[in-house]
Amino acid sequence: MKRTKQRRAKTKIRRIKPRHKPTTVHVIITRKVLGKAPEKYCFNLSDGRKIRSVYELVDELETMSEENFRHFVTDTENHFANWIEGVFSEKALADELRHIKNKIDTQRAILKHLVRELAKKAHA
Repeated sequence: MKRTKQRRAKTKIRRIKPRHKPTTVHVIITRKVLGKAPEKYCFNLSDGRKIRSVYELVDELETMSEENFRHFVTDTENHFANWIEGVFSEKALADELRHIKNKIDTQRAILKHLVRELAKKAHA
């Protein structure tokens, strides 16, 4: 008798096939300008130091020599802008920096952008 109950229990179990295909979810991770870049995306300075955030870049610009700045920002290339666009996906800030050719204005533009981002977060 026990055996027939077990068989009946087994026969009652049916697999239910899904009616719809499972949906695929795509996750896009964006790095925010207020955050830190992963180690492999750090900006490497000439002296071996690394910059991990846009705020750290502002801080470095404060003490960076003009010669070191000119190494990264020329008339045809702006490595800081490339880094900000490529790592933090901040195209607007990067485009603005590409038109700037001195340390103080670069620093000012980045700080203005950071303040705008903080204001957005405060209102959200």
